[in-house]
Amino acid sequence: MDSRGFFQHVLESPLKNIYLFRGDETALMDKAWEALLRAVASREERPVKGEQVEAKDVAVHEVIGRVRTVPMFAPRRVLRIRDVDQWPKEQRELLERYAGDPSPRAHVVLTVGSKRSWKALEKAVESRGLVVDFAPVQERHLPGWVRQKAEACGKTMTPAVAARVVDAVGADLHALEREIEKLCLYVGDAPRITAEDVDAACSRIRSEHIFKLMDHVAEGRPDAALEALRHVLLKGDSPLALLALLARHVRLMWQIKDGMARGLNAAAIGQKLHLPVYVVEKTARHAPRFSEQDLERLHATVTAVDLSLKTTALGPDRALEAVIYQMCALQGAKRGGPEGNGTASPEPRRLRDGTGKRSSQENR
Repeated sequence: MDSRGFFQHVLESPLKNIYLFRGDETALMDKAWEALLRAVASREERPVKGEQVEAKDVAVHEVIGRVRTVPMFAPRRVLRIRDVDQWPKEQRELLERYAGDPSPRAHVVLTVGSKRSWKALEKAVESRGLVVDFAPVQERHLPGWVRQKAEACGKTMTPAVAARVVDAVGADLHALEREIEKLCLYVGDAPRITAEDVDAACSRIRSEHIFKLMDHVAEGRPDAALEALRHVLLKGDSPLALLALLARHVRLMWQIKDGMARGLNAAAIGQKLHLPVYVVEKTARHAPRFSEQDLERLHATVTAVDLSLKTTALGPDRALEAVIYQMCALQGAKRGGPEGNGTASPEPRRLRDGTGKRSSQENR
């Protein structure tokens, strides 16, 4: 079952006693957990307080003992255990046995990452409950997701306005939700959110600096690119969110370049990609500077660094610097060096905070 199916399930179907949430889209998992709590409370006709624990902080037998004990002041227990794949083999076997025979007085949610495979647990859960996949929301669906969240707050917006929010904020669901809440507060009693509201209330600094940063990347200038990156980070943006925004920008350049090669104009490309025309026109400014091979390599670079963040102890700010540097090196190599002067590319300067001190990651 996918995440959309799960949200429908908790509204219309009998609830299961065991669920396995599988994937890396934690924002969607959080929403699914909240939906489950509301569904339990609705059926019990009384407030239900869910419990959440990290697998690394508790043993399996403690969890099983807890869920098999009905709480004193509630009709049933609702428990979420994150990253259960961190348990060692002997504890996993206990969990598999419980999943095959869950307590009828509890609703237990287990979570694992998308890159983790645990076939025995999946089979046990499927026999008595549901395995739910939480894949990232596809970019073309983000404006629709934004509109749904706004409607849940009692506000409406057109598809073009929703796309404008995505362009201003990026693809991070947590950040988008915060921005929607801010927009709803900004418009007050007004029933609609307009493009003018988005321009006034949403910070577009990050989006604008990404374009400046990519200008420097296209010119193979690592120092200038890292300086642009520093300005964005000093505004408080998450390095991981910026990495996602860079990946999005590379994908859009690739798609827009392909559309231009097919003879499509900005309006046609925007309609195909569900983007405002002005976003297509701004992104198209960069597309001619990169060949198909360049964009393929840039995408591979971002993907590789994103994977390294999930599998190593590499700090996100250092990872982001590495992406920018490698992007600049790729373009600089075509010009005889990152500054176009035929020299070897220097090691990038580490980002510094506003006081000129080295970043916390570098001091480690």
